[in-house]
Amino acid sequence: MSRTLLVLGLSFFSGCSTVQDWMGSNEPSETRVSIQEVPDGPPLISSVDITALPEPEAKPEPLSRYGNPESYLVDGVTYKVKPVRLGFEETGIASWYGRKFHGRLTSSGEPFDMFQFTAAHKTMPIPAWIRVTNLENGKSLVVRVNDRGPFKEGRVLDLSWAAAERLGFSENGTVEVSYEVLMVPTANSSLIANPLAKVPQSVFQVAAVSTEDQAQKLASQIRSAIPREQASVRVESNGSGLFRVQVLPKLDLSVENAIYEKLVMLGWSPQKSIMK
Repeated sequence: MSRTLLVLGLSFFSGCSTVQDWMGSNEPSETRVSIQEVPDGPPLISSVDITALPEPEAKPEPLSRYGNPESYLVDGVTYKVKPVRLGFEETGIASWYGRKFHGRLTSSGEPFDMFQFTAAHKTMPIPAWIRVTNLENGKSLVVRVNDRGPFKEGRVLDLSWAAAERLGFSENGTVEVSYEVLMVPTANSSLIANPLAKVPQSVFQVAAVSTEDQAQKLASQIRSAIPREQASVRVESNGSGLFRVQVLPKLDLSVENAIYEKLVMLGWSPQKSIMK
């Protein structure tokens, strides 16, 4: 599922560009390549009960400052952003994207949160609100369109993992859907733009041991190997006799990946979750 993030204009695009590439990242090229090679999928550990999340309410919003160029180019194909009327309906194949892009910037400039009900569309002005219906099981959901994609022929939407889970197709890669446009952005200057959400805090669980003393010793060893300004290390009891050693990296994608790689080099197999 190729993503194009923070769509700014025609000349900036490739199928696997990131906002760090366009804005000037300090990450070494090896790190950027390894990020692209990470497989997409659901969260390794889900800290959010998707069934309990309330369905979003469509509301008027101003046109996003980012993500709405007249046209842009991806993989040799030019896409033109064009108005869409309320009530417009379309049927086609939807896919979904998840943990590989979690925390990275969407085309609107907002961090992608796979635990929120959002979607990507190739040409619809953003942000927009649509109701998506899974034609295989009849489930429907209101989602907010704030990203560009999917750029695979024949697909009309790329949904967040949470939306795919709620619609009942997260176990599959794609499903046939229909969608209806409920709300489109406006030039009304009196409207307040949706504030950028904070990048979610990632948590790497390194170990779970039976005594607090053992956990504190492990935490001390990890603290000595990781710069304090890049991450904190904590010990938490799960209330059932186990003590978890966890690492909380700084809210920065390059730092997060560096911490993960450091933990692997130290011989651990860190499990990532998101602290809400």
